[in-house]
Amino acid sequence: MAAKRLLPVIFATFLMGILSASAQTLPQIYISSEGQNSLQQLDFATGKLTTLYEIGAAADDMLVSSSGQIIYTVPNAGTLNSFNPATGVNTVLASGINGARDVTMEPSGQTLLVSEYADPAEIYRYSFVTGKATVFFPKTKGITTFDGVAYDGYGNLYAVATHNTIIQINPVSGAIIATLTIEPHSGINGGDGLTYDPYTNCMWATADGKVMGTGLLKIPVQPSGFVSISPGYTFYPLSVGNVDGIKSDGKGNLYIGAIWSALVYNIPSNTITENIVVKGADGVGLVPGT
Repeated sequence: MAAKRLLPVIFATFLMGILSASAQTLPQIYISSEGQNSLQQLDFATGKLTTLYEIGAAADDMLVSSSGQIIYTVPNAGTLNSFNPATGVNTVLASGINGARDVTMEPSGQTLLVSEYADPAEIYRYSFVTGKATVFFPKTKGITTFDGVAYDGYGNLYAVATHNTIIQINPVSGAIIATLTIEPHSGINGGDGLTYDPYTNCMWATADGKVMGTGLLKIPVQPSGFVSISPGYTFYPLSVGNVDGIKSDGKGNLYIGAIWSALVYNIPSNTITENIVVKGADGVGLVPGT
């Protein structure tokens, strides 16, 4: 009899678990808007887009620091900036970075890297301790632009160089260790955003190729860096254009700024699960706590 009395309790507990899971809200993201010249916050559950700060110029990439600061770049102004969502205070961290583009926090958390979209291109290292930006990767013949820059889970550093290649860089000396060619060079076609995803233990890049089309590149990595396979990546086409900024939640989802929309790409199912019109999404970052 006691066992029978437990059945309704077990079923009720199971049902509450289902309802609780279904009631969970989707993550919210911050957006650095190229088209709207602002920082925005998007709630995927409601589709509501909120402007947090009017920059007055087109923003590019962004990241969210451990303290919740939105750190973003403004290419035309050549600046690296920090915005505090809690206080509404915006601060210029560094200037003089011609065509400041993508950013990534370094493993120490005390410095970050800023790629430069210029010809020839450089990568700068900004120190939160000194408050200064110095050249980490100097101008190099053949590298006309830098876009995405990111570390993998092993501490290896990568950057999208001259659109059609992804290079592995020694994070101490700045020397090029290895090069992965995406496709033959054709204008500005090629890779853009770059992020590490611990769910797959791979680097993922957004790409708008002349040959392959628009989609995502999944690039396996190992302790030494690139995995030596051919062609070195797997391409997943997407039915959208202008893919740019990309971040991972480490749970099988990639969040993508696609200029005219913000996407959630689910890796296991190879599907776009969310696609919200935002008119200008470039860089993206997960809102802490969501």
